[in-house]
Amino acid sequence: MSSDRETWGKKAEFILSSMGYTIGLGNVWRFPYMCYANGGGAFLIPYLLMLFFAAFPVMFLEASLGQFTSRGCVSCWSVVPLFKGIGIAMMIVTTYFCLYYNLLITYILYYMYWSFLNPLPWVGCNHPWNTEHCYESFDRLSHHGNTTDGNTTDIMTTDMAMTTAVSYVTGNMTDGNTTETRVRASEEFWKHKVLQVSDGLHDMGAINWQLLLCFIAAWVIVYCCVIKGVKSSGKVVYFTATFPYLVLFILLIRGATLPGAADGILFFIYPEWKKLLSAKVWKAAANQVFFSFSAGWGGFLTLASYNKFRNNVYRDMMIIAISGGLTSIFSGFVIFSVIGFMAWDSNLPVEKVVASGPGLAFIAYPEAVSRLPVPQLWAFLFFFMLLTLGLDSQFVAMEVVLTATVDEVEVHYPFVRKYKHWFTLGACVFLFLIGLPLVTQGGLYVMTLLDWYSGGFTPMIVAFIEMLAISYAYGSTRFMQDVNAMIGYTPIAFWRYCWMAITPLIVTFIFVFSFVDYEAATVGEYTFPPWGEAIGWLFTVTSLAAVLVYAIIHLYMSHGTVMERLRHSLEPSYQWGPARNEDRITAGYAKLPEHHHRHDYMNDEHGMDTGRDDFKMGYTGLTTNEKERDCV
Repeated sequence: MSSDRETWGKKAEFILSSMGYTIGLGNVWRFPYMCYANGGGAFLIPYLLMLFFAAFPVMFLEASLGQFTSRGCVSCWSVVPLFKGIGIAMMIVTTYFCLYYNLLITYILYYMYWSFLNPLPWVGCNHPWNTEHCYESFDRLSHHGNTTDGNTTDIMTTDMAMTTAVSYVTGNMTDGNTTETRVRASEEFWKHKVLQVSDGLHDMGAINWQLLLCFIAAWVIVYCCVIKGVKSSGKVVYFTATFPYLVLFILLIRGATLPGAADGILFFIYPEWKKLLSAKVWKAAANQVFFSFSAGWGGFLTLASYNKFRNNVYRDMMIIAISGGLTSIFSGFVIFSVIGFMAWDSNLPVEKVVASGPGLAFIAYPEAVSRLPVPQLWAFLFFFMLLTLGLDSQFVAMEVVLTATVDEVEVHYPFVRKYKHWFTLGACVFLFLIGLPLVTQGGLYVMTLLDWYSGGFTPMIVAFIEMLAISYAYGSTRFMQDVNAMIGYTPIAFWRYCWMAITPLIVTFIFVFSFVDYEAATVGEYTFPPWGEAIGWLFTVTSLAAVLVYAIIHLYMSHGTVMERLRHSLEPSYQWGPARNEDRITAGYAKLPEHHHRHDYMNDEHGMDTGRDDFKMGYTGLTTNEKERDCV
């Protein structure tokens, strides 16, 4: 490893960066809805259980692997060279994530700009983008109940992507019952002004120049914050990782003082114990923690690779997991206090105004804050909070790609780290250019496919392979001894059992149940055509294929019989272990020469004779018998 590889300036920077990565937009706009839809307060039981049985073992394993090797998600796989494709898969899926996540940041910047206007543009039906179906709000005193003209029934459903339609039915008229579709002003602003959405994936339409400007601004902000790697992003997170808590606290105080807030909060926490008997609830809990805590994406591995070798990564990851879970619950109180007010203001049951995903962030919540005193202030605070949440996750995602790339290129060109800022600029420009379809009128459909397919299945499968590779190819006991060398003690054996069986079985359950209960991606009432779904599955396949393709290439380039190649590919290369020689000695590994040749490392990975058998046999302090016994 290059001696000039960055490290965190202070320990707090790693914890704050990891918390910012964990506590993202999903904690605010997805968890509260998931809690409501799956048993209310009772959902916290499977949620917390899945957090410590499914998400945390993967988080702990990845962070330990990164800190032990001081390498990114690709280079660290000198531990089991055959599975280096796991790191490449992480890079690919994270690249997809960077694309569509920066689109969400683009939307947030767009709303932040409009939040300064008075009146707010999503209030009222007198704008050029409004249709004849637009309505602003209900009259609480007159819209509900029987009238001389007939009965009035209001039904509202909120879709995760963009739909918040209301049917307004009036009866006892001379021409019989009539049904008229009403659409909230906030939805028409989102759909017709912000998105200018087309009819489907087949019609991508033109580029929305206002979104394009915000898209450029989003990438400029990201570039400026990650230009110097963890040296710059580590300073930024002091603000971006803590500011959301301040805003959430302010919004909770304000929301709790609104009429109807208590009904919303009670609706959020009221337990429906019978739902715990449903397998769907446990699947939903596992899905939520797995994706909310970014297990299998390589983020924690990358962040921990910049830690000092002696850092107590086990304690840090426990803090991060607990804080992430508590933040999700806390955000639920904030969101449902405002949703309760929105239900009171509309004279509708709380369940009729519950929203999730972008539908909450860009339709329901903006409309709710528009009814508060000084709505511009609350709207700006809310979107600024979302911006900081989004940027934290985007920083880490970019660092995953950049760190893995530079670590690999450095094998051949040791001086490349000095020019990492050019890699950063090139990556931002490249992702901006290939992301241009996202800011067209059909961009929402592309974003949905990226989110639904690339981020849905791939991280789970990657985590599954990752745990089995460490547990059975390298050995879970040996890995725990490596952890002991870093933190000074061995964590409880329970986490080994999670890596070996418990967590892989949970991932298998999620994966199988997801296929049994498979639902194709949708946007509102729009269903993707078969060729559109094929594009979505292509995002999944391109990530996972990296694992298989690399393994085949690696075996092909190795020497010996098939079994010799396979055996050698499942053994750590001689460069496996801590990056610094003083740490290698402490951990029981043989020293690496101060000026060892990089091509020797590549030759060793492909099973070629490097003339360095002393390193191959001396990479740990275990005897041959102990190694064999550990792998059992």
